[in-house]
Amino acid sequence: MAPANPPRGPPTLPLGAPPADTARANIGRASSLDHMDPFAEGLHYVPVLEPSLVGVGTIIRINPLLAPPEDLLEPQLRWNMLFHASNCYRPTTSRRSWIKRRKAPATYPRLTYVRIISHSFPWIIQIDAQDLTTGVTCGEILDGISEYLYSDVTKEESENLPEILKPHIFSSYEHNRSTDPNVPGGGLGVALKRLDWLGHNTMFGGLVVNDKFIKEHCGDILPATFELKCQPNRSPTAQDLHEQPSPQKAMRSTNGSQLTPSGSGNSKRTARTATTSRIWISQRIAVYAKLLIGI
Repeated sequence: MAPANPPRGPPTLPLGAPPADTARANIGRASSLDHMDPFAEGLHYVPVLEPSLVGVGTIIRINPLLAPPEDLLEPQLRWNMLFHASNCYRPTTSRRSWIKRRKAPATYPRLTYVRIISHSFPWIIQIDAQDLTTGVTCGEILDGISEYLYSDVTKEESENLPEILKPHIFSSYEHNRSTDPNVPGGGLGVALKRLDWLGHNTMFGGLVVNDKFIKEHCGDILPATFELKCQPNRSPTAQDLHEQPSPQKAMRSTNGSQLTPSGSGNSKRTARTATTSRIWISQRIAVYAKLLIGI
């Protein structure tokens, strides 16, 4: 005879509800992803985006390694841009050349290229990712800037140099080739280089998002474009202050004339450029866009 009260089987769960252990595991996994460093090196779950496909309003964060010193307790990177990027160091490593986290992504989300503009020079530098599966890295940002600044000014750019800028540029040219220990000296060679535009503002000051400046400088807000801050490496002399106009102000004095864009070579890491000024607005933006895409 069957027992009056048969033993009950295991309780049944409502349809669609995962077992408790599985639910806890999923929560744990989500928390792990949520707390993953978005700027960690290597391949991760974060996709690499083409800037032209980034949605309007998407917030792009810059790696804190590349942040301006004033945003930090102490600067993450110290680099006199008159010297190659291998001279960059972190203050905590006793002047040892910067190694750690060079391959960390420069932005979040990761991007296939980054553009850089500055108040200290009239060009746009484009830095392409060497590896499209990881995006542009912090090391590539500094290497790309250095590669471009070390490139020669073209003959046409030299010939079209505004008169108001000539005293400032050639004063920097002479100083950068002097015996001052803070400059490369004669190793720069005879040719005028783009780094001669920096004047005394030769220290890497970090990258920032500055849509207002980008629109003024380029005529529109361009994706994946950031401002490079250049900080003084020496106190400006009275002559410096007298001779150094704003590059954009100088461009206005040329009634819209422009320096011819040029590239920095055929390396895998390409620093592309177009010369722009504050007055290069709607009527020039089509030509400018073709140059950026077509170089």
